[in-house]
Amino acid sequence: MADAYDCEVVLTPMSEIGARIRRLQDQMGEMAGAILFGSVNVCYFSGTAQEGLVYIPRDGEPAVMIRKSLERAREESPLDVKLLGSLKAIKSELGIQPGSVIGLELDILPYNNYTRIAGALGDVRLADISETIKHLRSIKSEHEIGLMKEAARILDAGIASVQKNLFEGMREIELASKVEAEMRSLGHQGLIRFRRFNHILPMGHLMSGANAAYPSYVASPTGGCGVSLYHPQGPGFRKIKRNEPVLVDFGGVYNGYTADETRIFSLGGLSTELEDAHLAALEIEAAVAGWLNPGKTGREIFDLSLAMGERLGYQDRLGGPAGSKCGFVGHGVGLEIDEYPVLGPVDHKIEANMTIAVEPKMIYPGIGVVGIEDTFLTTNNGVQRLTKLPQEIMRL
Repeated sequence: MADAYDCEVVLTPMSEIGARIRRLQDQMGEMAGAILFGSVNVCYFSGTAQEGLVYIPRDGEPAVMIRKSLERAREESPLDVKLLGSLKAIKSELGIQPGSVIGLELDILPYNNYTRIAGALGDVRLADISETIKHLRSIKSEHEIGLMKEAARILDAGIASVQKNLFEGMREIELASKVEAEMRSLGHQGLIRFRRFNHILPMGHLMSGANAAYPSYVASPTGGCGVSLYHPQGPGFRKIKRNEPVLVDFGGVYNGYTADETRIFSLGGLSTELEDAHLAALEIEAAVAGWLNPGKTGREIFDLSLAMGERLGYQDRLGGPAGSKCGFVGHGVGLEIDEYPVLGPVDHKIEANMTIAVEPKMIYPGIGVVGIEDTFLTTNNGVQRLTKLPQEIMRL
């Protein structure tokens, strides 16, 4: 980065960018290329998230075209970066041949943008390359794993700060702000990226007692009131009481990469029912981690977790009560918090070098939530737990 701006960011090396591009090219099939507009994918394949596009042909060199800021994009990307003008000329500028099949991110591309691109490309056939990219991104490189480990370190420090900041009568949002401040000071980007439509997340869910079990639209076992009807999830203005579970579920982020972790705190003891449920969640997490072997599928692991929850007597608590269950026991994490693979009723295959958050949680409407979440790295020889805080309920 230019010294004049006094910025400190981790740039992506050309070797990393080149390997990602080649992997995508190898999986394009009938597509002659892919035009990517989503900022996360643009940065993943070019090294810059400035406004524009990256074109990756099946054969040949990629093209990075930026509208703003061109200067910054050229500092950040190891590729040749050019100015993006009118989309009307994009077909000739990229050398796309008539009748070609071109991939687009149809899971996130707005319809208005799609129609403009379709009009500019004319007789080109458009196809969806989203699934290919999501599966590709689920396998992490050594460079990415290093960033994930740093994200986990930041996350551990943030959640550990609860122990010095939690006191009776404080509001959830006040405690959440202290956890967030701790992580921001260590380099957290200040937001969690969620790919799913109409989903946004705070830096974390920190809720106490019954508020943790209050249902919400978000694809998560927990909801929370939040502080607004327009963001109805997460911590609110409820005052934290003694002898109730305080759920602390945050995403730590470093240089774009996310780790996910949940721990339970309490001021004083909890009921035997909640204590036992937490121990059951720990048992399920350990079992799921043991099943995260290359060759397994998300569906197999999810079914095994449900069977274990039923055997332990928590079929009506694990993931939520009937009618409100979250539908998964784990999910991939990386540049977004809802990455592949999903440990749910889908046939996503587990492979080495995936980073997966496992989160068995027991939901007690009107009472609260207990449970656990850790981020694991899969290998050919078992898993590594990246988030390292003690897993028992932390009584203060």
